[in-house]
Amino acid sequence: LALAAGFAIGGRRAAPGSVGPDQVVRASLTLGDSVVVRSIATMRLAIDPAGRRIAFVGPDGNGDQLWVRELDQPVAHPLPDTKGAFAPFFSADGQSIGFYTSVGGPTKLMVTTIAGGVPRQVADSVPDYGGGSWGDDGNIYFTTSARGLARVPAAGGAVVTISRIDSTGLAKEHDFPDVLPGSRHALVMLWRGSAGSNHIGLVDLTNGEVTDLTEGTYARYAAPGFLVIGMADGQLRVARFDARKGRLTSTPVPVLQGVQRETTNGTIQFTVSATGTLVYAADAGDKDGLRWVSRTGVETPVDSTLKGIFPNLALSPDGRQIAVTQGIGGETQVWIMQLNTGTFSRLSFDVVNADRPAWTPDGSRVAFLATRDGRRSAWTRRADGIGTAQPAVPGNTRLDEILFDPSGRYTVLRTEGTADGTRHLLVVENGKDTVPRTLIESPYDHFAPTLSPDGRWLAYVSQESGSPEVYVRPFPNVGDARYAVSAGGGQEPLWRRDGKELFYRTARGDMFAVPVTPGTAFVHGIPQLLFTNGSLSPDSYHRAYDVSPDGTRFLMINSGGGDALSLQVIFNWRTELERLGEAAP
Repeated sequence: LALAAGFAIGGRRAAPGSVGPDQVVRASLTLGDSVVVRSIATMRLAIDPAGRRIAFVGPDGNGDQLWVRELDQPVAHPLPDTKGAFAPFFSADGQSIGFYTSVGGPTKLMVTTIAGGVPRQVADSVPDYGGGSWGDDGNIYFTTSARGLARVPAAGGAVVTISRIDSTGLAKEHDFPDVLPGSRHALVMLWRGSAGSNHIGLVDLTNGEVTDLTEGTYARYAAPGFLVIGMADGQLRVARFDARKGRLTSTPVPVLQGVQRETTNGTIQFTVSATGTLVYAADAGDKDGLRWVSRTGVETPVDSTLKGIFPNLALSPDGRQIAVTQGIGGETQVWIMQLNTGTFSRLSFDVVNADRPAWTPDGSRVAFLATRDGRRSAWTRRADGIGTAQPAVPGNTRLDEILFDPSGRYTVLRTEGTADGTRHLLVVENGKDTVPRTLIESPYDHFAPTLSPDGRWLAYVSQESGSPEVYVRPFPNVGDARYAVSAGGGQEPLWRRDGKELFYRTARGDMFAVPVTPGTAFVHGIPQLLFTNGSLSPDSYHRAYDVSPDGTRFLMINSGGGDALSLQVIFNWRTELERLGEAAP
């Protein structure tokens, strides 16, 4: 009775006693006036184990905060003192919520109660990705800055590392854990570099051993014995799963389409309670694909027929072609799209997981990052597809970003990151250097480099303050000065093509423009907010957008998501799963 109250089921109010213990009921869950569920990559849904309440991230009038929707109440209510919160997860008893926040400095792992007590800090200086899960052993499990899994007592205490990334394997991170009953194992996303190439893994919490279970990008356990697997295309699959032995006992089969997903990291907006209630946000599929976005945030499709997973892109110098990363068949490759004809042809071959394309200044070639013979490095190929991919720079350094000096004299690179403090900017003086040289001496992460059109200024992102911010240095003499540009978070910097503005974004989807006076001195104004849109995909360590040659619009990627005005609920969902499981091989 309590769970049925407040729902519109089949277009009518549920009558008392109409929902039986094994009856599958689908409903649309309203949230209240002006309340929406944010769709940003790390802002997931959470449901308490008993299936009585949902936690999500929504607006607070000046940013975001945590909201809770009790399923026996008509509207959601905000949790006090949770400004800037993201990635919520419930305690085993459902009375507390863990979450992350970057307000006031480095990202912190926090805990608050459903009753609305003052949040307390559990861990400081944690990464703002990867999510957390609260085990029934009283520990919180989360992704560390080294990309593995760790635990910390929910009451606070020492952080203990559990799993580590194997440098010889494909997985780069163990993300978004879901601790299984008994707290001996945890499901994780095995991040391989793009949503379309991810797998689902199982971490043994006693020794850190990792088992690759199946393809997929986001998974949750559904009692008494099912694995629910979110795919990069928004599909949910289900397989029989032996939680005690940690292995699949049937082949995953599709059960649901059209779940909202985030194309950059692969998170899927769904959650399952221990009692078998499924909650998810529906995908706004009509927005999927590449978009032109005006300076005021108005979106226009680039090609309404072009849909799929697009992690990042680059517009050619003349604005007539797009080099775009597309995820197909469990990996990513780089393709070239002609804007005047709409033709779409593959550029990268004989490599694995090619992405992050960059055009040469004359537009004749495209560089990209890809793995060949187990090493991720930079490659380049003619934009018209003639010839084969060749190494972009000398040496055997493992690389994850590349861009070119407008004059053609230098190539700027960034090393492949395996943990905080391992992303460093490098430079090659073309025709002189035989190996890349360090560009900025620093123990901190530096990434997402971009050079001004006149080649005088290097903008990049650094985490030296504890959170990502945009900085500018003179180039190539980067040691002569350093200017802080963003405040309160900044990523994905990009110059306007006449050098008169520097753009950047924030994790919540704000697009800023910084006025710049070109010249021998770096003179800039106050960042101006152009628009906010959390459904336009980011690339936190690179860039997932470009700007038109005239600076009037942006080329961006819409993940098919968007702030959700309502949520979809399926009560007694495991009844369907049991029937499915009986027929599964």
